[in-house]
Amino acid sequence: MSHVTENTNEKIFSVNFIVIAICFAIALLGFGYVLVKLPEITAEQIKVYQEGTCITGGWRYGLIVTHVLTFILIPLAMRIFYQALNNLKLPLKTIFASQLGLALIMVSIASEIGWHVTQCWYYENDFTMLNFMFYFFLISAFALWADGLSKETTWLTNLVSVVFAVSLLAVSILYPIGYKLQDPNLKVPIYIALTVVFAVLTYRGYKLFQDWKIIFFPIFSVGVNLSFVFLLDKFGGDPFHPQVVYNALFHILHDFGGTQAGVAIFTWIVYEQGILNYRKEIDN
Repeated sequence: MSHVTENTNEKIFSVNFIVIAICFAIALLGFGYVLVKLPEITAEQIKVYQEGTCITGGWRYGLIVTHVLTFILIPLAMRIFYQALNNLKLPLKTIFASQLGLALIMVSIASEIGWHVTQCWYYENDFTMLNFMFYFFLISAFALWADGLSKETTWLTNLVSVVFAVSLLAVSILYPIGYKLQDPNLKVPIYIALTVVFAVLTYRGYKLFQDWKIIFFPIFSVGVNLSFVFLLDKFGGDPFHPQVVYNALFHILHDFGGTQAGVAIFTWIVYEQGILNYRKEIDN
């Protein structure tokens, strides 16, 4: 027996749609600004690729497999989220937001893979367009995902969406400045924006599913993730002073034990609360 959302005739151009469209316009202004300001590949980046250390052998395959796993995990998460949110009778617009958000995670990871290929898979915290696209679409993805977990649209949820959009605009303005100054500290607002988005996503997830295990999502997605990023920066060396084992190991753990683990945990909670428990109620 299939179960569909009760409201199947929602307006497409609703107030919520207009607010989200304005937020996207604000964010895309920042994206366009970075496209104009950041140069194409520089001589220094070419030098790193041609003369720097490449990660090869088993570590390279491990890095590739780790990143490609996202393209298995996210479609599975999309299917689970669609069915679970549908079972919970959430509005179609929120289901769409969660689906679009999850899809943008794959866009983000595709950009990250391109970035790592230009680095010959030797991780270095640099400023490139592919690196910026990774962060831009990652923040956008989790912001949309968070929007997809709100049962109702209120002035507060709209305000949160505007804050997310302004945050994206701010990090977009700061990123080219960080490139000119070669100052990694100007990436800190990116991490702050991600943390705020994760906090909202965690809160809305708990409010919707009432499952304490949701706390493991930010623990892995933020805590574990940034811990391995810190270790990468501290012990990972650089292409001309390589520490291949540390660089590859912490890079793999940053993705697999951080972002992917967090998404997998959240997806399992959604599956458990929105599908397994729902089926038990239907069967009883």
